[in-house]
Amino acid sequence: MYYRIMNRFKNARSHQRPTLREVAAQAGVSVGTVSNVLNGRAHVRDATRMRVESTIAELGFRPNLLARTLTTRSRSAPAPSQRRGLPRLVTVGYVSVDYTARIDTYPCRGARLSAQAIEKTLGGPATNVAVYAAGLGTPWPVNCEIVTALGDDPDSDWALTELAERGVDTVRVEVRPDQRLSRCFILVESDGSRTIINEPMTLGEANVVAALGPSPSKGKKSCLHVEGFQLPRLLPAMREARARGFVTSAQSTGLPRDWRSAAALKSLIGAVDILFVDAGIARQTTGCDGSPDDLVAAFRRVHMSVPKAQRALVIMTLSENGAAVLLPGGKPKRIGAPTVEVVDTTGAGDTFVGIFLATWLNRATPEEAARMASYGASLSVTVEGAQGRPITASDLAHARPVGHRARQQDPAPLAPAQL
Repeated sequence: MYYRIMNRFKNARSHQRPTLREVAAQAGVSVGTVSNVLNGRAHVRDATRMRVESTIAELGFRPNLLARTLTTRSRSAPAPSQRRGLPRLVTVGYVSVDYTARIDTYPCRGARLSAQAIEKTLGGPATNVAVYAAGLGTPWPVNCEIVTALGDDPDSDWALTELAERGVDTVRVEVRPDQRLSRCFILVESDGSRTIINEPMTLGEANVVAALGPSPSKGKKSCLHVEGFQLPRLLPAMREARARGFVTSAQSTGLPRDWRSAAALKSLIGAVDILFVDAGIARQTTGCDGSPDDLVAAFRRVHMSVPKAQRALVIMTLSENGAAVLLPGGKPKRIGAPTVEVVDTTGAGDTFVGIFLATWLNRATPEEAARMASYGASLSVTVEGAQGRPITASDLAHARPVGHRARQQDPAPLAPAQL
């Protein structure tokens, strides 16, 4: 079910220019359909296209510069009708407009700084996951959708257009009249470290359940992935999805502080199929301040304390030290990461999750998927911004075996054609 407008278009307009949402309301179509008419990405029936174009002319709607240029770009993503039978990934979380400022060092209280540049980009953990999963392409194509909430402002219209351009469908959006899109401010220092100030929104369970649609067909993998900000309140929806045949996945990004304990993590390990945990939260959970190997061993004890039949596949991300794959049974598998020049680490964990899910849904083993994800996440930190460097399957084909600091135990990564 596509995004529907919940507030009526008012004939008596103010001096503000009409928005994408108002065009959709007047034409009686979804915002996604208006976006498709503008960018030409998906097929729209002639009668519907004519009605949308007539409404655009009647209201004097003027797309932003990005929307006006979409129709001239090359289109690598086929229309949804041509993508049937592909694995499905539904991410749940917030979409934000990110303002990234590059500075030398973090300021002290009362200081005033001049940024080298301030960039506006699309952001949010669930958004980043969907964008990177959708961008890989053959041999790991995935139908990506996002369940989110938007405001009633031009930035929200811009975000919908950006998502469509990146191959992510907005299947259900909670509309919040008279509110703006969530914002996020990111300060990136010269060494690549960053400080993030965000205002995440929260979603209700009903939005997620309604977005799932029919149960997955036999032999087709469908995954529901929830970011940490939404996770505690959406566990009932995830249980329902799991009972209907969906793979359920969650990541620790944004997990509330009262859920960062061994007891809470144990409950999550037993509630989902795949859990992504970053090193910071793993340390909080276990109290371990030792080496990456010590941390993996400490978290494994938490993992093994859950009954095997209920035990999720856990992927621990370890920044420059790669990742660890904790299978429901057996010893953890360490995955190395290449040495790169770090520019900005924002969104690296989301990049990892998106690439892992896209490759795993296309039948890569957990170790293979983690190896590709670690390599792709390393590439993503070499440029500025959470989505600053698109990662494609051809990028991952150049992966090389990389051992973690003291050992060289990782098997050679497989080329895409071998997976």
